[in-house]
Amino acid sequence: MTKLKVNTGNSDRPIYQIGQGHNLFNQLAVKVEMDRVDDAAYFKWLDEVPAEIAKEIPGVTFLERDGVRTAPPTNIAVYYDTDDYKLLPSGALLRTSCSVLTHAFCAFKMPEDRFGNRLDRRHVFEGDKKAIIQNAPYSSEAVGIVKSLLSRTDIDHPGKFLKSEMNIDPTDLSPALILFGRRSTFFVRIDDLDVLRCSIDRSAVADFRRDPDCENRKEFREVELSIYPRIPEAIASDPRVVSTIEFLRESLCKSFDTQVTHNIKYQRGSELLGLSQPN
Repeated sequence: MTKLKVNTGNSDRPIYQIGQGHNLFNQLAVKVEMDRVDDAAYFKWLDEVPAEIAKEIPGVTFLERDGVRTAPPTNIAVYYDTDDYKLLPSGALLRTSCSVLTHAFCAFKMPEDRFGNRLDRRHVFEGDKKAIIQNAPYSSEAVGIVKSLLSRTDIDHPGKFLKSEMNIDPTDLSPALILFGRRSTFFVRIDDLDVLRCSIDRSAVADFRRDPDCENRKEFREVELSIYPRIPEAIASDPRVVSTIEFLRESLCKSFDTQVTHNIKYQRGSELLGLSQPN
């Protein structure tokens, strides 16, 4: 099992930072497979676990927004890759993610390090570009916006880091997999400070290159236990943060006879769809 550690005390790669051309998030997260677990069983666990964890870790409380269980928002992610899927086996990704109600961004995310952290650099779209991606994220117009971003040389966008970290030319990328996600989120606080943003993610994926209308979809489910991006410095190094993630991880695995997965959604979805990988 991975020995988890919050990335603190690293001045060049803090937990969260707003930059020119991209925002940085060094995300500590654990994902647990939930394919065989329905919503009713999961939410029963979520109702019971706060009392259980309170016996072991002081100061922990849980929060949920109204409606997230019955009407979770839909997010659409478009995963980009080379023609021969160089990114797919690496555990890294370059994708757009959007919700028609809230956001649209393009992110390059590194593979998980030995402490469970993944470095995420994302460019947030605004104005007309944001609206186009929100309303039609894998349309030719949206793809053109992304390709234009990835070809820029004047800002530090996600494609620039893809090139420096993976030696992959960002202009060689095109949409490979489309993910339709419904996420019900709960938040964890310690001493009334935000520390974790966790969710059950219900994903349906389609092979865009063979099925551009996304008619043939495969489904999978997982719970993500993730550090809150803007966790206050006052609590980030508190050992209770990691202990809380570990408690929830072990509780899920024991309650549902399941396991942690280190494969990202792009990899899990690609396996279900039979996408090709380079030899």
